[in-house]
Amino acid sequence: MNNTLDEFKEELETCFGTSCGFCERGCPVYQTMKVKTLCMKGRNRTMLGLLQGKFDITPAVVQAAFECTLCGNCDRWCSLKNTEHTRAFREYLLKHGYEPMKEHASLAASLKNYGNPWFQPRSARNKWTKGLNIPKAAPGAQDVLFFAGCTSAVMKPLVPSLVAGAKLLQRAGVRFATLGQDEPCCGSTLLRVGQTEAYEDIAKKNVERFEALGVKRIVTACPGCYTTLKKSLQDHGSKIEVVHITKEIADLVRSGKLKVKRSTERMTYHDPCHLGRLGGVFEEPRDILRAIAPLAEMPNHGMESRCCGAGAGLQSAFPKLSRDLAAKRIAEATSTGATTLVTCCPFCETQLRTVPGIKVADLMELLLSSVENGEKGNDRPAPGKT
Repeated sequence: MNNTLDEFKEELETCFGTSCGFCERGCPVYQTMKVKTLCMKGRNRTMLGLLQGKFDITPAVVQAAFECTLCGNCDRWCSLKNTEHTRAFREYLLKHGYEPMKEHASLAASLKNYGNPWFQPRSARNKWTKGLNIPKAAPGAQDVLFFAGCTSAVMKPLVPSLVAGAKLLQRAGVRFATLGQDEPCCGSTLLRVGQTEAYEDIAKKNVERFEALGVKRIVTACPGCYTTLKKSLQDHGSKIEVVHITKEIADLVRSGKLKVKRSTERMTYHDPCHLGRLGGVFEEPRDILRAIAPLAEMPNHGMESRCCGAGAGLQSAFPKLSRDLAAKRIAEATSTGATTLVTCCPFCETQLRTVPGIKVADLMELLLSSVENGEKGNDRPAPGKT
């Protein structure tokens, strides 16, 4: 379950005593803003000061808590649970009278009213399945559940990537069901902006529902859903396995069940924070991409990959900072000489497309195009836009 800020006091004191500053090197916000309270060393000191009663909640304290993408890069250089510190920091502020940021309150209200954070009607959640003949999950009727996720399912520009993933699973003979328009939110947004109680209520209901259906495995194309569902199920003692679609698809590509036509176009790959650093999935997306085209790695990749700036409410509450982080990532991508930047996260995809300079493509769309080209022998251009 989630720790409170008080439970991290000893770790905060350890950080204060050590003061190494290694967290500065990989923090995308600190490297952009150069404000000491916006790296984990400074943020940890702010939390400790609050717990010790040294000062009150001020706008600067709120800034320290929320100008962070929870990307986990600080955990790369430290044995402390820094990402969890920040999540607990936000929860602490809300429990001590600080009102949620209006942008975050709006997302939470939409989730409560519509079942997704984007003010889209519940009926929109199932439109992506049209023509795919995917059965709806029923008790005892399926082992594999395909969890679409709020963002890919209801945001029109992202639907093709979701459709591509489902089609690839079908082509490879994977039998699965969905929850259709009744699919719930995983609760990731609430967890990351500090509304822990609301998240835990959703998580408990989700686990109960999955267990009642008799699901053995959940496959999702959304990295945020991947880490959040894994956490929810583990916290509630469930044995249901959660798999990101890239792990499922990589096995199908390696085994030859999906025949890929290789391109000569040079491409680079962006690790989504929730899939890579926070989820531990690095090689499977690269195996898929290497089957499609030559891979040119960015200077910061894998565990050192830089955040796109979309995570943990930063995009909605601090849009300029968020876009600045995306611009830095695009600059890294273009430095490789690649003509296409590939990712497999709906948030990363939409965020990286806000900055011109390189074509951005979803990995599942790209693979489906390559598979279809391999079957038909044509040269249809890969998806994405400049």
